[in-house]
Amino acid sequence: MLHRGQYRHRDVVASALGWWADAGVDMLADEDVRDWLAPPSPKAPIVPPAVVAAAPPPAVAALPETLDALHALLATGDYAPSPAPPRLRVAPSGDPAAELMIVADMPDPGDAEAGHLFAGETAALFDAMLGAMGFDRTRVYLAPFSPARAAGRLDPKQGEALATLMRRHIALASPKALMLFGDSVAHCLLGPDALETRGGIRSVNHGAGIVPAIATFHPRHLRRMPALKAASWTDMRLLLGVLAR
Repeated sequence: MLHRGQYRHRDVVASALGWWADAGVDMLADEDVRDWLAPPSPKAPIVPPAVVAAAPPPAVAALPETLDALHALLATGDYAPSPAPPRLRVAPSGDPAAELMIVADMPDPGDAEAGHLFAGETAALFDAMLGAMGFDRTRVYLAPFSPARAAGRLDPKQGEALATLMRRHIALASPKALMLFGDSVAHCLLGPDALETRGGIRSVNHGAGIVPAIATFHPRHLRRMPALKAASWTDMRLLLGVLAR
């Protein structure tokens, strides 16, 4: 016995099939046999999509615990996004136990081939600057902020990664004072206003302590603009005052 609702459904289906027949559709093509006159099955309850937990962020590689491990990372490891091939990198040089650590923004042309910083056209001027301060290369610790020469300015992500690694480098070397060569070094280690406050003693917080620092002109810049040598010498005298304490 058919109920009233079932008659109504059958009439709707028959009307629809009649409309298709009038339109010239006289056969159905379907892989599954179905009863077109059967009443619709009850709708399945809507199940909300499962909440997928966000993937945890990738683990940050542990920073080196010793200078030897840090030197190995700089020489062959992935020290920053898109690191340069090892053959283009320049390693730190000098005495890691020295009281003065000099950080240069990046190698100059010819430094990679020589295997150390300040090997090209800036060599004579750099050595003269050290001599004026009473030092030579064996009595300071030289480290590149970027182990390889960049084509232009450092990418912000590279600068951030290099600054993190350099702070660990400074902590492991534990110098008494820092001399920073280059705008990018000053910006990354001292802050965006470092260039506006050049000419005074600043400080670098390396996580394990604070070390006095000056930001001054790179020797390559002094070669192009000799008039700045007087300002650089003033910076160096400030640093000598820190080392004399």
